[in-house]
Amino acid sequence: MDEYLPMFLAEGREHLQELNLAVVQIEETPDDQATVDEIFRIAHSMKGMSATMGFAGMAALTHEMEDVFELLRQRAGGLERVAIDVLFQCLDALSAAVESIDETGQENIQPQVLIESLQGLVRERTAEQEAERIGVTPPPSDLSELADGRRVIQISARLDDDVSMPAVRGYMVLSVIAGYGETLKCIPSPEDVDTFDGRNIDAWVVSERTDTEIQDAVASVPEVAEVHVFEAASDAALDAPDEVAEEVTAPPAAPVAALDVDVPAGEAPEAAAPVAPTKPAAPAAPAPPAKAEKPQEKKAHGGSSTVRVDAERLDQLMHFMGELVLHRTQVEALIQQADVPGLSQAMQNLTRTSHALQSMVMQVRMIPVEAVFLRFPRLVRDLQTKLGKQVDLQLVGKDTELDRTVVDALGDPLVHLVRNSLDHGLEGPEERVAAGKPAQGILEISARHAGGNVIITVADDGRGINARKVAEKAAERGLIDPMAVDSIDMPRAVELLFTPGFSTAEVTSDISGRGVGMDAVRAAIRGLGGEVIMTSEPGKGTSSQIRLPLTLAIMAALIVEADNRPFAIPLDRIERTVRVADHAVRSVAGTKMLVLSDGVLPVVDASEHYGGPTSPGAEYAVVVRGNGDRFALTVSRMIGQHELVTRPLPPEVSDGAALSGAAVLSDGQIALIVDCDAVVDVPVSA
Repeated sequence: MDEYLPMFLAEGREHLQELNLAVVQIEETPDDQATVDEIFRIAHSMKGMSATMGFAGMAALTHEMEDVFELLRQRAGGLERVAIDVLFQCLDALSAAVESIDETGQENIQPQVLIESLQGLVRERTAEQEAERIGVTPPPSDLSELADGRRVIQISARLDDDVSMPAVRGYMVLSVIAGYGETLKCIPSPEDVDTFDGRNIDAWVVSERTDTEIQDAVASVPEVAEVHVFEAASDAALDAPDEVAEEVTAPPAAPVAALDVDVPAGEAPEAAAPVAPTKPAAPAAPAPPAKAEKPQEKKAHGGSSTVRVDAERLDQLMHFMGELVLHRTQVEALIQQADVPGLSQAMQNLTRTSHALQSMVMQVRMIPVEAVFLRFPRLVRDLQTKLGKQVDLQLVGKDTELDRTVVDALGDPLVHLVRNSLDHGLEGPEERVAAGKPAQGILEISARHAGGNVIITVADDGRGINARKVAEKAAERGLIDPMAVDSIDMPRAVELLFTPGFSTAEVTSDISGRGVGMDAVRAAIRGLGGEVIMTSEPGKGTSSQIRLPLTLAIMAALIVEADNRPFAIPLDRIERTVRVADHAVRSVAGTKMLVLSDGVLPVVDASEHYGGPTSPGAEYAVVVRGNGDRFALTVSRMIGQHELVTRPLPPEVSDGAALSGAAVLSDGQIALIVDCDAVVDVPVSA
């Protein structure tokens, strides 16, 4: 089974995330039949996967969940809240089981308590409901009278779609059934079987023979595609047993298992592991080896088929692509020194092809940010219930694509922002109504492309940030002088929120208020080469904007030189470059400031900042954006724009340094990549 475990874990996590989202959607729109069908399909797949892999606890729990999901098909108005809560408890238990399997190989789930809770939600089905559930003809209305207290079973057979003589096969099926008991009713009737041209044959029979015996006999009739055998009446009542899901289903002339499993994509193992029944079931034939299914192909947006690829292979592909980019730049440098006819044209062709290949490899690693967004409907639903708030969650731009590595690391920072918005930003219904707002607040999470970046925004229409309250809390903690409280404006208050350990919460809770929020968000986003910008308007709301690079593996950068050392500045952070001699440099409160036509910017000497001597004769200044503000990074020489393959730095080099990585240049030198956010705490520019 080890061969299929990674696939089971990946698909299991996907199914559970989809189920969480679907249950939230069906709670909001109970009559959404498409979502109802999707829920049942996912739950059935989850059950089959778990059973096939031998995880009996997960299979038993999902089997019981199916009964609750079936209620959605049979009633209008959806499920009651208590049922939704129980389903979410089951999904949490299944998620914990998947993680346990990943870590220890054991599911470590005790489903019985949850199973009992689920059983308490499901009423016993009538025979008509059970027949409708499995898609067979409901029993006739006078069956109870005909049964006269005897045990009655229903036999439903379906002929092959291409059966050549349906009347003959129908007669043979009814004849076989007649040999196993007293036929009370049948469709077609004996009078109509000569003209029968359908595919479905149903009979209600008083019989003491086992279901398996009858199933085997009917299945032996040629051109019978499948057979269902289940109890239709007992003790003069038509109420079917609570569990009739174990009816026998078979292809022609072959006994099959009572457990119907869906095998994950790929070859199935030789036999499906048995699942301990939680309720009495009808006798069943021995289980044969599970039948392998062809891998399921999902349709992408353009209609092309897709396949699941191991993430490590994608990482290796990107690594070799990076090496190819590096070798290409080295060859380009050598060609400039060579004089070989046709070599320049060949190099242009190679460059064009490698650029196309690079673009394709980058696209292969891209996945929609929806993979992160899917967790928030469930999170918001739980938090608004706990906080007593009403929230309209709006997800915009779910198809926006990001590098897989970025998406994997984006979840926790966004969870912090969403929790803060619900706990601190959005008001309760009474407070909102008193402020002239709708009782229901709006939380919007959006994603969009902006050049070589993706911008993800978490915005609410809540109370906004109270700059004075933030300042007072900062003064209490000794972060600022108490005399400076009155001078703290909104940008400075926002910056204080990112101070490690800072919180405005009066009481800590499991939602927020422990001082491990916004500083963790900034650290995580900076680790991805991005930045966080927060803005707020009192009474109107707060917006947190995350700007991230599309990919972390290959980046476009401007190569500069300071103290005879090469540095790389990410191109998306650069506004422009200027000659220092063309502009005035002033000293303000001991800080050098570069005077430009659009503002006065603080000057950072790159050589001095990175441990070299001060460079009074720096010739160029690169206007860089960092931490939401601008500064001028002075350098002695500009080499040019290049595509770089990024590499992480050892901790002993990167810790405490304003560097985000390194890259090997075409001449073999190592260029250090400037972390624009960490270079300096830039004051608000004039």
